[in-house]
Amino acid sequence: MSYNPKSTSQYGARKKRPPAPAIYHQKISPMLVQDGTKADIKDPKKDETRKYAGSRTAGIKDYDSVQLIGSRNWVNDYGLKHPEIVAEVKALPVDRAIFDCEFTFFKKGTDRDYFLNALANDEKIQEEGVEAKLVIFDVLYVDDEDLRGLPYKDRMEILKTIIPKNTPHIIVPDSVRGVQAKETQFKELEKRKLEGVVLKDLDSPYRQGARTPEWLKVKNWKSDEAIVVGYTKGEGVRASTFGSLILAQRDKKGQLHYVGRTAGLKNSELGAMLKKMKSMQAKAPQVVVPGDVNVQGWVQPKMVIEVKFLNRTPNGILRMPDFLRERPDKPATQVKLPD
Repeated sequence: MSYNPKSTSQYGARKKRPPAPAIYHQKISPMLVQDGTKADIKDPKKDETRKYAGSRTAGIKDYDSVQLIGSRNWVNDYGLKHPEIVAEVKALPVDRAIFDCEFTFFKKGTDRDYFLNALANDEKIQEEGVEAKLVIFDVLYVDDEDLRGLPYKDRMEILKTIIPKNTPHIIVPDSVRGVQAKETQFKELEKRKLEGVVLKDLDSPYRQGARTPEWLKVKNWKSDEAIVVGYTKGEGVRASTFGSLILAQRDKKGQLHYVGRTAGLKNSELGAMLKKMKSMQAKAPQVVVPGDVNVQGWVQPKMVIEVKFLNRTPNGILRMPDFLRERPDKPATQVKLPD
């Protein structure tokens, strides 16, 4: 399956562009992934691509207008701070298109992705020694053509005809096929301590907002215990409960240190967890937290939970922690920072 970008250039000489289809003015709900295991890599019906750590983004090109909208909350346009990426999207050989992307930072001069808030300012980007790139891994629309019903393998062929090779700030992940090749790639990513892979059914359509086993993520996770010391203010459906748990671990002297925030609880579990935390309410701050942590309440450092996570930052923060379960068998005094 291929797509001839020249067919879309017919509008280039028009003084007035044709009206955009309604979808170009609507929120795009991204297709979601389920958790998979290493055993899923053996599925011959699924391709494998590297998973990048970034912010899920809808890339919308409408002639010279480009938006890189955070598709989780549909509020922020990441392109406003990164005109170099916007310029490359503008130059793509189609008049209009909607892409599914990951707005990702990389250590300069490497292919090593580095998780950083997509709204990070220039000072922070410079401090971390990273540069922003747009990882485009799917295409939903080209001009007025709806591609969502096409098989994934066909959408990828179309995407390859649209995105030039070796663009400095746009990446199209390689799609690996064949069990042996997929296992080799996963082992290499595991060895390099990169995040993992996404497995996608070759025949799967693009199901907006749906989470199905057609797309699976397989990560190189670690796990550890952490102490719940507070919780953040909830938004949207979580406004009446809380957003995330604030986590800490103790150093060798027993002092608490902030190690991150975790979500992962089911909506049905939030009420019970909030009630439990309020029964252990603390008036004073338990740890020093970054300025962007919107603390709603503090909790006495008694509750221990287990989280899975990708790795730790140099200053000990858990990267992408996710709630697994409570650990009532583990005394909080024994939850320590790693040596």
